[in-house]
Amino acid sequence: MNTTVWDGRVRGYIPQEPLTIAPDLLLHTETEEEVDPVTFEVIRYSLLNINVEHGHTLQRLCVSPVTMLARDFQPSLMTADGDLVFLGPYLQYFSNAQSLTTKWILENRSQAPGIAPGDMYMSNDPYVGTPHQPDTIVAAPVFVEGELFGWIANVLHHTDIGGTSPGSFCVDAKDMFDDPPAFPPFKIVEAGQIRNDLEEIFLRQSRSPSNVQMDLHAAISAASVAVRDLEALIARYGASTVKSVMNRVIDAGERTLQERLAKIPDGTWTHRMYAEAAHTGDDKTYAYQLTLRKSGTELYVDNAGTDPQAGAINVTYAGLCGAFFSALCAALTSDLAGAYGGVYRRVHFDPTPGTLSCADFPAAVSPAGTFTMEILISLSGTVISKMMACGSPDIQELAIGSAHAAFYGAITAGANRAGEPFIGVNANNMIGALSASPTADGVDFGGHFWIPEGIASNVEELELLWPNLFLYRKSMSTGADGAGRQRGGRSLIEGAIPWKVPGLAAALYIDESFPKTVGLFGANPGSAGRFRVRHQTNILELLRGGVVPTSVDDVSGVDHAVEAKGPMILMGADTVYEWSAANGVGHGDPLQRSADLVTMDVDAGRMDRSTAERVYGVHIGVDTRPDEAATRRAREQLLRARLADATPPPTVRRIGEASEIRVVGGELGTVRDDAGRLISYVSMTARVDLGPIGGNYKQWCAVRESRLYDNDPVFLGAADRAGARIRLREYLCPVSGYRIDVELLRDGDGPLVDFMIQAAES
Repeated sequence: MNTTVWDGRVRGYIPQEPLTIAPDLLLHTETEEEVDPVTFEVIRYSLLNINVEHGHTLQRLCVSPVTMLARDFQPSLMTADGDLVFLGPYLQYFSNAQSLTTKWILENRSQAPGIAPGDMYMSNDPYVGTPHQPDTIVAAPVFVEGELFGWIANVLHHTDIGGTSPGSFCVDAKDMFDDPPAFPPFKIVEAGQIRNDLEEIFLRQSRSPSNVQMDLHAAISAASVAVRDLEALIARYGASTVKSVMNRVIDAGERTLQERLAKIPDGTWTHRMYAEAAHTGDDKTYAYQLTLRKSGTELYVDNAGTDPQAGAINVTYAGLCGAFFSALCAALTSDLAGAYGGVYRRVHFDPTPGTLSCADFPAAVSPAGTFTMEILISLSGTVISKMMACGSPDIQELAIGSAHAAFYGAITAGANRAGEPFIGVNANNMIGALSASPTADGVDFGGHFWIPEGIASNVEELELLWPNLFLYRKSMSTGADGAGRQRGGRSLIEGAIPWKVPGLAAALYIDESFPKTVGLFGANPGSAGRFRVRHQTNILELLRGGVVPTSVDDVSGVDHAVEAKGPMILMGADTVYEWSAANGVGHGDPLQRSADLVTMDVDAGRMDRSTAERVYGVHIGVDTRPDEAATRRAREQLLRARLADATPPPTVRRIGEASEIRVVGGELGTVRDDAGRLISYVSMTARVDLGPIGGNYKQWCAVRESRLYDNDPVFLGAADRAGARIRLREYLCPVSGYRIDVELLRDGDGPLVDFMIQAAES
């Protein structure tokens, strides 16, 4: 009999309410029955501002670019038993990290060594609450007259806390024993004094102990300021009044989610994504799957269908629910300004343990902040968007596109010009790109919805900090990757060389052989992130001649064969390296995009004419305006070609003109009967019946399947890499040829039943 429990030791921590807390730790529970509206608003905004100021203090005191500039941190304010009241506008997948860790502290440390005024606990244990080991939590209790009133906490990313790779993203890790050390919660501050003995144990693991120490002291100091501010608020208005406002803020968040879920029919939505390479030297492909079920005003989430844990591409339970919460709150409750605690009450997780997205100890998780967390955010955002597409028009408009499937960029390391070691965590992918929504194109260089306050660095700042010379930072073009009726936003390409040093190493990089994201309702796949290295180049000669290249292809040299998760690459002074991020994904069939919008992209240099013709079927005349007749003929030909290559459904039946049809997304719609009940799916243009509500509409589509590499030159990769084993499956209206949906599938995987609206009872 398996007796393993979800206690944060072998398996991730899932708190069971009520918490088991030492009886001599008294929790403050007194509240006021009535708080007048003016006082309520004053206290509510004061609580919000305490948390905002906590974040500002943290940013001002940190010294590492990843925290000081990119803002890879998160402050929070919680109740006595660890429920979230306010979260900051920073990295959102930290949403539940402080809460989980605080609840674990209450259950496992309240007896011994105890929780007292002036204490602070610290942890970076992913099996307790953090996404991966570099993300370190500091949690401070707040007491009122001997009773525990609440908690102030923050989590921030440290530059290096050990492990096999500089920067602590250990892609070669086989298990936790190759990873950076994970420390369960321990008392780093006792009675207001830092425990230097324990601090030194933590710092001893780091290649950058001075930076880590200063950032740790920043976290402790910022938490101290927030504790002082909360104590002052309590002293002014009374503990029971402040506690009442905290509880009402949580309740209001819960009501907001309930009201919005009530506008969505019950159903089940699923999505699947793939990663390549679980560790250095691996070329296999791995599946992550997430299913969201809505029943009334409750949400149920499971990860069944996800592959077993492997290599270094895992996360624990904390990462899984943190990713889901970040996508859910961004889409459905972003107007709550971080008051998400009540939202969490309505979400119930049923995770399958021992999987890539809910790993058991001792699975390695340290690279999660670059790889797996982004996959899970994208996966979560996609299933949530599918659910919202079935809701009322005002809910549909809130849906956001898929996130990037990785945090693209590079970590470099070596010695600087003074001979001192450095670790350069390049977070310029904060520039990002937002995917398309149902009604608008994605935002070029629009950042990421899961870190709204994140910013990229100026290259001058990074050149001051690290021995790099940045040659260019430029926009990606918009092409087949990210194409749709609404196209995805564009992202960036960046190139650099070592500067005034003999060389440096690329400790972490991303080179994908296929895109991991695909747009909703018939849009194309997104981009594959790339990392290119060319050694023994003529770059220094070009620079001496006043020529600054704008691509690796502008220099001569020897190309380095790069793996998806390869070993450290040593780069000499004449090596040029370039990384590219990914365009956001689109929404809807590219052949339904406005020809005028395509022409605008061509005119602005975002796309060339051949791409416009090949991807969108848009022909532009000599007057730089769309040639309407040629465009119509080209699109008709492309649609006919789709159907000619497709397997038709068993039968084709069309819906009468009198039926009430509502669009779900792109070409997919639903039909209602005279009583307003959903009865069937339908294609919007040709009005083809796609089967009953409660069934799988894909059974009634024409289906075309091909190798991803055969679809467009932008998707083409090496025949010996994982992308060669990925297929593109298109579900088409069997009459018009317009796409209803698109899937990426690994060889051997069957199609996914991903959309199941529950039929209304008669």
